[in-house]
Amino acid sequence: MYGYFRNTIQFYFTRSLISIFILFSAINFSQTKTNLEVFYSLTDSLVNKIGSEISERDQKILLTLNLGDSYTLFSNNIISGLKKYDKNITTFKSEDQVLPEINLNLTVAEVKYEDAERNGWFGDYYVKRKIFIKGDFLYSSSEQGLNNYYFVAVDSVKVDEIKTLENDSFPFSKGKIPAEPFFSSLWEPVIAIGVAAVTVILFFSVRSK
Repeated sequence: MYGYFRNTIQFYFTRSLISIFILFSAINFSQTKTNLEVFYSLTDSLVNKIGSEISERDQKILLTLNLGDSYTLFSNNIISGLKKYDKNITTFKSEDQVLPEINLNLTVAEVKYEDAERNGWFGDYYVKRKIFIKGDFLYSSSEQGLNNYYFVAVDSVKVDEIKTLENDSFPFSKGKIPAEPFFSSLWEPVIAIGVAAVTVILFFSVRSK
């Protein structure tokens, strides 16, 4: 009877540990966005800024996007985002109809990684990731004139994960990966050997007594 309860407790304890491990693994996995996902979040912020300035009287708006060859993948995200403001957004200019216009320029989208730092003595290397977009837009119905914008997102990511966060098809989603700190890579093997040597000495000292 005792063995049954012990096995039952062990079973539920093991299952709980596995569930907790899976939960934390899922949380950790979902926390790190790819660089492109971060860029889409930044363009969402840009859309919100433009949308907050759209006049209620403008029901149909001509949207002119100047994204160059590099950033055209954001066009659909920007257009669909502006349509959420219940406006008829068109990208086709009609000669027989004069519409209020939003002229948007996206000039820079860039990823930068700062110097790598190790999390603890033997932990993973992390870098600060800085992703930003900047440019300007002009809304013809607004009296503010040219609006310059700059949106940035900063977080930390594992160096080993960087390759999976970047996209080879879009060079702007990649940044220069910093080198591993020289002194960190030099001293860690020395410290590891020293700790192992001290452990062996203490082990034989205890046994000799």
